[in-house]
Amino acid sequence: MTSKRILITGLSTYWGGRLAQALEQDPAVETVIGVDKRPPKVALERTEFVRVEDHHSLIRRIVQAAEIDTVVDTRLVADAIVTSPRLAHENNVIGTMNVLAACSGPDSCVRKVVFKSSARYYGCEQDDPAFFTEAMRRPKPARTGIERDVVEAESAVREFAERNPGTVVTTLRFANGLGPAVRTSYTRYLDLPLIPTILGFDPRHQFLHEDDIAGVLEHAVRTDLAGVYNAAAGGASPAARFARGAGCATRRTLGERRRNSSTSSS
Repeated sequence: MTSKRILITGLSTYWGGRLAQALEQDPAVETVIGVDKRPPKVALERTEFVRVEDHHSLIRRIVQAAEIDTVVDTRLVADAIVTSPRLAHENNVIGTMNVLAACSGPDSCVRKVVFKSSARYYGCEQDDPAFFTEAMRRPKPARTGIERDVVEAESAVREFAERNPGTVVTTLRFANGLGPAVRTSYTRYLDLPLIPTILGFDPRHQFLHEDDIAGVLEHAVRTDLAGVYNAAAGGASPAARFARGAGCATRRTLGERRRNSSTSSS
């Protein structure tokens, strides 16, 4: 393991906290520092929390002072219900550029950057292929604000990697996360007493358990994996099937068939 001194941005997020809990248990990791506007939501033992905004100058000071070699950015918001479009853009795009700027420079000690992205990058169109590989780009322009944010954020990460060939840059495109501790649009949908589905429209979905999402992030820290990686469970399930599999009662309704989905990725 080459990562010894690790900075986690977005420590107050569920994924940032889970990653910090895992890394601080490893004696080979010398330092774990987490930065965020809000305090962490999980119990941490030796992770140092620094309350800071997403300003590159402030994060750069921490990176230089602590001699950080690995930065993991877990801040991305991929669920439209979490915040407003304006705040989501500031966090997802402007915030990402600031984090990357803090890792840049000829005197930077950062040798690895892990960016938690989303399968939202690919969008959702009626003529999409059954599965996307990492080499595929979006076939059509982004439709929603969150999708545009993800595309812009990944573009900034890709440009950073091109400008810093000596830095290992890993982008992880996560499918929708599910688990007992996760609260998203999907979990709220499945919590309804009666799940509405649209007659004649049964879109396929992919998911990933919350423990696997945390495990993928930890693996990316422990292993040098340059490039883009999709993270999802094998196969896909129609909406009606996974609702029934979760023990939910469903009811088919008439409605306008939408060409894009309002659901989210982790």
